[in-house]
Amino acid sequence: MRCFSIFFLLIAFSLENHIQFVVGDNTATISTTQDEPTTNTAPDSPEPTVETCQADPNKDESKKPDSNDNPQETLDEIPKQTEPERPIQSGPLVDLFGEQLLSLKMVDETHAQLETHYTNEILAGKKVIGVYFSADWCGPCRQFTPELVSFYEKMNAKRGKKDQFEIVWVSRCRDVNSFGQYFTHMKWLALPPEEAMGKRGQVLGELFKVKGIPHLVLLDELGNVITYDARNKIPTDRAGIGFPWRNPLAQLYIVLVPKSFRLMMKSHVDGIKAQLSGLIRKNK
Repeated sequence: MRCFSIFFLLIAFSLENHIQFVVGDNTATISTTQDEPTTNTAPDSPEPTVETCQADPNKDESKKPDSNDNPQETLDEIPKQTEPERPIQSGPLVDLFGEQLLSLKMVDETHAQLETHYTNEILAGKKVIGVYFSADWCGPCRQFTPELVSFYEKMNAKRGKKDQFEIVWVSRCRDVNSFGQYFTHMKWLALPPEEAMGKRGQVLGELFKVKGIPHLVLLDELGNVITYDARNKIPTDRAGIGFPWRNPLAQLYIVLVPKSFRLMMKSHVDGIKAQLSGLIRKNK
């Protein structure tokens, strides 16, 4: 009888080990990003790939809760999970960029994950906002982007001005995959690719006088243009001594006039511009 017990224990142990091996193998297969068989030769320069956030895997609802374990908890008493409501956003930056912006978080050396942020929240406290028009297929863009990354980090490390400079990339890439690959070389935010390649990207290009790329415009916290020519100012002022290269009168205006009053004046002026534009189109 003891021999049979040992025999069945050995069978159970073997089955348990087999099941664990299969689960581990499936996990490895899921986490593998390349379909080609691995070799001992490392790739020359693995290009990071972008993965979007995935929802939680489907939960197994076939198992009903045991009322004997917790008689006070039933399926009817479990609150239904609903998606959090989007905050109502308004303001000049939302008008420019839309309600959401993207950032990129590197998971490991070959994986990255896009994260979504509400525009007003992610740009809160930023004193200077760059609008960067660039593409992966553009040689001058690929040359300027690393220089801009270095300048961006240097300005945000300045004493008394830490993390007050942000950039929003408006992609001129030809497809979403190229957008993702090129985004891995940047440290800032981006307009969603469908927005950048759509109507909003076109409107921003016209608004900020984009004739060629790379093109970098600097805005203040209310969306007013500081300079259209930051692309050419950075190479001549790498230390950022004159950054953000404001007009002296504009600098004096910002120092003396409170932000709330400047925002009210901007809204008033924008309203007058919209009325004039409407009258001009109506009379044509």
